Amino acid sequence: MKKTFLVVSIFWVSVLLCSNPLLASEPKIAWFRSNSETGFWPMVERFVVAASKDLGVDLNTYTHGENPMAIVSNVKKVLANSDTRPDAILFHNFKSRGKEILELSQRYDVPAFVFNSGFKESDDVGRPREKYKNWIGMMLPDDEYAGFILAKKLMREAKKINKLGKDGKIHVVALEGNRVSEASNERVRGLKKAVENSEFHVEQYFHSKWREPLAAEAFELSIVRYPKVSVFWAASDSMAIGVINAAKKHGWIPGRDFVTGGVDLLPRNQAYLESGKLSVSVGGHYAEGAWAIIALYDYLKGYDFAQTDSVVFATKMGSYTSSELTALGDLREKLSQDNIDRIDFKRFSRAYHPDLEKYHFEFNALFK
Repeated sequence: MKKTFLVVSIFWVSVLLCSNPLLASEPKIAWFRSNSETGFWPMVERFVVAASKDLGVDLNTYTHGENPMAIVSNVKKVLANSDTRPDAILFHNFKSRGKEILELSQRYDVPAFVFNSGFKESDDVGRPREKYKNWIGMMLPDDEYAGFILAKKLMREAKKINKLGKDGKIHVVALEGNRVSEASNERVRGLKKAVENSEFHVEQYFHSKWREPLAAEAFELSIVRYPKVSVFWAASDSMAIGVINAAKKHGWIPGRDFVTGGVDLLPRNQAYLESGKLSVSVGGHYAEGAWAIIALYDYLKGYDFAQTDSVVFATKMGSYTSSELTALGDLREKLSQDNIDRIDFKRFSRAYHPDLEKYHFEFNALFK
């Protein structure tokens, strides 16, 4: 009797697997990412891995160093080998090498999805599914808005501590990331839009390359060149923290003598926000790691996101001052690996919920 029951059970499991495409096979996705083990990319990885496990994605992660050719050579090696060739690839336009990767995806007929960092007009790649048919989609944070809202909130915080100069202007120094990074360039565009016809005056743009030590150097030079400076706008939180650390050596107190803020909203920086040293942080775009996996998974399962949304997603970041962060809750707890693992990413997937009329790829939606 037990043997008969076992045979019948195996039969029905086999039928279920064959009849349900969601259970029949795990799509293979290869993700190519920076090998940075601090800051933004490890947080992205938490979301990519958690969403992949939830959906049943066979994920392979390939890391590369600072040499921009490393990612191209990694992609070529993986796609050229039929044993490692995935069903789709996920990557960001690292140091403007994305076009070469799109060409490889076309050559090996593998769908490609770009997220986090896109293309300049001069790259001449067009939009997804135009020039490169295998480039199925792109997801980018609205970096221009991030730079804009960061500037506006820093202006507001500077006014609170009465930092208008005698000329009626708020004097600003801006810290850029890499100038080959479209994310940094977009954030700077947002800053420039915010200062148009305002009392905001940018003294200088420092090419700080996302690095704390270079941001600290920019602070040292700025207080000599521009004694009226009271705002340090930074394209990343880490550069803003570089400013905070350098200021301490000179007796400058954040929130009293100057204000600073950046983009990332990483849990490790929560103490800086809570104490008021970091006046503003904009971010949450690391969740795009999960959103990109979901969009790719659904596409591979026959639910093309172009039918309900677009081939290009623009995601909005959250922006928080100290008081606004209190209302959001403890980031360190919310974004711990355990808590991210508890999120049901299937609820955002059309393959699992065909009744979804459109995707809800929003940072705050994660915690509802």
